[in-house]
Amino acid sequence: MSIQPISSTTPSQNKYKKFATGITGYGALATGIASGIVAHNKKIKLHKTLAYIAGALALAHVGIVEYFHHNKKAN
Repeated sequence: MSIQPISSTTPSQNKYKKFATGITGYGALATGIASGIVAHNKKIKLHKTLAYIAGALALAHVGIVEYFHHNKKAN
């Protein structure tokens, strides 16, 4: 008699999920904070660039999380 696994995700998928969400999440947080610090120092051009990067990383983070959430519901 075989024992059924609790989760259908493989360890490699779980590693990728943690890596991808970690990079995008912490990247968005770090660039957002850096953007605020640079704005305080009145360097507006760099502030805008960092803000766009932070926004793009935040959107990517939400997209990755929702993708994995959708796949988990489908299984």
